[in-house]
Amino acid sequence: MRDRLLALIAGLLFPLAFAPYDLWPMLFVSIGAGFFCLQQADSAREAFLRGWLYGLGIFGFGISWVHVSMHDYGFMPLWMAIPFTAIFAAFLALFYGLSFYVSWRLGRSALVFAGSWLVLDWVRGWLLTGFPWLYAGYGLIDTPFSPLAPIGGVWLLTLTAVLLASTVIQLRLPGPQRWLAAALSVLVLASTGIAHTLTFTRPSGEMQPVALVQGNIPQDLKWQLSMRERTREIYHDLTATIPDGYLVIWPESALTEFYQTITDFVEQEGEALAARGGGFITGVPWRTVDNGGITYRNSIAAIPLRGEDGLERVYHKQKLVPFGEYVPMQSLIRGLIPFFDLPMSGFTAGNPTQPNLNALGHTIAPFICYEILYPEQVASRSHGADALITISNDAWFGTSAGPLQHFQMARMRALETGRWLLRGTNNGVTAVIDDHGKVVDALPQFERDVLLSQYQPRQGTTPFMITGVWPWLVLAVILLVAGARFRIRK
Repeated sequence: MRDRLLALIAGLLFPLAFAPYDLWPMLFVSIGAGFFCLQQADSAREAFLRGWLYGLGIFGFGISWVHVSMHDYGFMPLWMAIPFTAIFAAFLALFYGLSFYVSWRLGRSALVFAGSWLVLDWVRGWLLTGFPWLYAGYGLIDTPFSPLAPIGGVWLLTLTAVLLASTVIQLRLPGPQRWLAAALSVLVLASTGIAHTLTFTRPSGEMQPVALVQGNIPQDLKWQLSMRERTREIYHDLTATIPDGYLVIWPESALTEFYQTITDFVEQEGEALAARGGGFITGVPWRTVDNGGITYRNSIAAIPLRGEDGLERVYHKQKLVPFGEYVPMQSLIRGLIPFFDLPMSGFTAGNPTQPNLNALGHTIAPFICYEILYPEQVASRSHGADALITISNDAWFGTSAGPLQHFQMARMRALETGRWLLRGTNNGVTAVIDDHGKVVDALPQFERDVLLSQYQPRQGTTPFMITGVWPWLVLAVILLVAGARFRIRK
């Protein structure tokens, strides 16, 4: 019972390594304590239970903010929202239960622990559309280990955190596994030192002025029909204060009307900025009517919409949020509770082959809200791009830790690709992030304002952009196989 309680407490320590707490040493304490609990398990079943309790601590604390959108904006009673959030956390905890189970079966070494952790994190990122949240590597973005990100992304950082933390415990145990784990840990530390000397991307033009407009329209008012005219006024007035020559960015669904409904207004804003030597990119819902019916999409467009080649400069979001932007099995569950009928929850995903956007002569890779969390998608679209842009509306999660965790994970994409990231949001965090993942400028949350800054266009390719997750998955499997061989010899 004591070790089960320790596993739960160890999991509760894990989120403290992430925003808004940023106590990154707690990451190693948490993982090390979890590995210790695994070592003390006397059966695979007990190892699974301890791993599940560890994961329950991670997600029970780390994503407790999910209930905010359900209760505050999804009109779900609190007595329902909290259990729904708990069920979600309990499901996600199964991945850590499986990791501990596999590790126990294959010899309980630090190598196997790190390998199984990485594989199951990867599975969690795509299974049932995926929930790629709170990967261990994100906790290392502001540490000396961060230069590993352009080489192996958040995956290599995750492997590093788990391997180093578990090796410290492994060294106190008998057997040859401890020396293998120690040797690999030394190699990781040496690679980190070398990574500090490497640069993979280079400037590709002069610094470009950019203005990110933060409308700060309360979520409980944003979708009301009576707010439509006022919303236009807010964004128009804020944009009118921006000097000439700026790339102006409005956030996700800045305007809650379809582009096809407010074409004149949006195009006039774009033309006015163009006349002053600027550019305009905005998030806007999109509606397409064809023989197959009506399709709705969550989109981002460069205005004027049609470029010199006559093609539309619009990107439709690919990774949709379950229940927020589409409802799985909607024919069965729509109407059961108000949460399943949130505004704009009937979107269709965009085509993966869509081109990037172009603004003021620069190619910009666009990402909308949740999809900035997918490392491979961002890495793939970044080829040939001068900068990254992500727009979001994190007002769904109020003053909780959710928006700050989201912001931290977005910063990792800039580091992985060696490109500046422009992040426009409705109520924060609106920011400009450099190619090292550092915040250059940012607006406070929950303020209506314009962030005037600049970014550096960059070109080049990082190793992670070329390889993605695959080398690290292969390494993880090798660690699992090696652990199995040691287990057979015992």
